[in-house]
Amino acid sequence: MKRVAALAAIAAVVLAACGGGGGKKTAANKTTTSVSDTSTTVEGSTTTTGAAGATATTKKAATATTSAAKVNGQSASNYTPPAGATPAKPSPSGTYTYDNQATGTNTFGAPPAKSSLIVDPPQGTKQHSTNDMGSSGKTETTLDFRPEGVHLVEVKVTAQGQSYDFTANPAPLAAPTGVQPGQSVTFDVSDAARNTSIHVQIDFVRMETITIGGQPVNTMVIHQVGTLSGGLTGTQTMDAWVSPQYDLFVKTHSTGDVHSGVFEAKSDVTSTLEKPTPN
Repeated sequence: MKRVAALAAIAAVVLAACGGGGGKKTAANKTTTSVSDTSTTVEGSTTTTGAAGATATTKKAATATTSAAKVNGQSASNYTPPAGATPAKPSPSGTYTYDNQATGTNTFGAPPAKSSLIVDPPQGTKQHSTNDMGSSGKTETTLDFRPEGVHLVEVKVTAQGQSYDFTANPAPLAAPTGVQPGQSVTFDVSDAARNTSIHVQIDFVRMETITIGGQPVNTMVIHQVGTLSGGLTGTQTMDAWVSPQYDLFVKTHSTGDVHSGVFEAKSDVTSTLEKPTPN
């Protein structure tokens, strides 16, 4: 039963860690006050964190090598940011609060009404964060902020005593510096011990202004699809509104349908940041 419950947690939060939900960064090549002249870079990790002040999580020495990341269909290792693009920076450390709502079927019940995103101070170029969903589990994410963009170092999902630790070697480029609407990235992460892999595609869709905490916030909308294979199978999707100004996912809508043998777990959750600054 614990394994099945863990499926629901993975369906709900793995995508957020890879490309959506809170903890992700964006960078603009100009000011972020105008949608028309911003170029946004979204990093790969949304929601996640341990206690504030915790050191950044590092990859295990034994990490499965996965297929190479790509930017717009080309090897990410060849990616060169456009002239004038500014690399993303770590998010301001502190605790943020999300309001959560069940917007469809959730196998193990509705998500908690509120959840915390705890963003740790950066350690060098890396930053660790934790998305704490209470009894529904937690997701820890470690990102590496480099000139060419943000790399996803690790995503660790824990629920009901079960843990999945997704990494790749080398850490994939999840959010290129200077990315524009109409562009995309793909990469794979895996948990070799659990024999489970996720193929992730992130499409950078459009710029959109939404209201968060009573104020307008300029965002880039991204659409992400994760396909699981191995010990777990299924599909996850996420739409996320990412703020370049605050370096956060301010709203996400995620769905998941994950299988393990004869067991199935579904989730459909919308999360909205209460305010774009720490509590």
